[in-house]
Amino acid sequence: MSIPKSKLVLEFDDFHWKYPENCLLEIEYLVKRFPNVRLSLFCTPALAGNELYRNTEWCDKVRYYINLGNIRLGVHGLYHSQEEFKFLDRITTQLYLNTAISIFERANLPFTKCFRGPHWGLNENTIKALNGLEFTHLYSHPDYKQLESLFKGKVVYYNWNLKDNSPNPEDTLVIGHGHTHNVCQNGINESMYRLIDVLESNKYQTIFIDDV
Repeated sequence: MSIPKSKLVLEFDDFHWKYPENCLLEIEYLVKRFPNVRLSLFCTPALAGNELYRNTEWCDKVRYYINLGNIRLGVHGLYHSQEEFKFLDRITTQLYLNTAISIFERANLPFTKCFRGPHWGLNENTIKALNGLEFTHLYSHPDYKQLESLFKGKVVYYNWNLKDNSPNPEDTLVIGHGHTHNVCQNGINESMYRLIDVLESNKYQTIFIDDV
C-alpha cells in the first residue's frame, strides 16, 4: 500500500525576461531532472516598465514549458514598485490589473487568476478589484490577515520559506515560497540543493498555485 504524498506548491516571485529575474536555465534544469515537476511563477507583466511582449523569444520558451505542463503563471503586480498595491485607489487598481492582463494576452502567455502584490502590498481596494475580475486565489502574508474575509476566492499563505532547510513533513499541503532570482536568501538558484532534496525524497506531489 503506497503512502499518500503531501501536496507541494513551489512558487516563485518576480518572473520576467529581465536579468536577474529570468530563471529559464533553472527551470530547464529542473524539468530535465524531474520531468513531472510543476513550478508556479508569479510574473510581473511590466517589470520596471519592460512589458513581457517585448521579448518574443523568451515568451516562446515560457509558452513551451506552459504547454508541457511544467510551469504556470500568476499575476505579480504590474511594475513591481514598492508595495505597489498597498496604496492605490479603486480606479487605479482596476487600471493596473486590466493593464497587467492585457500584457499577458498581447504576449500570448496563458496565466491563471492568482495574485500576489509586490512586497506583499495589499489593501481593500485591491481585493475589491480582484473580486470584480474574478480572481480565484490571493497569495498573501499574515500582515494582511484582517483583509482575508473580503476576498471571494481562496487566500493562501506560505508555510515553507525556501531559505529554510526543509518543509515540515507533517504538513499535508506545503506552500514553498521563493524568488526567481537570488534575493531574500530564497532564490531558485541558491535554493536549488534544497529543491532537489525535497523532490528526490519522493514524499511530495507538486501542484500548481491554482490547484490548492
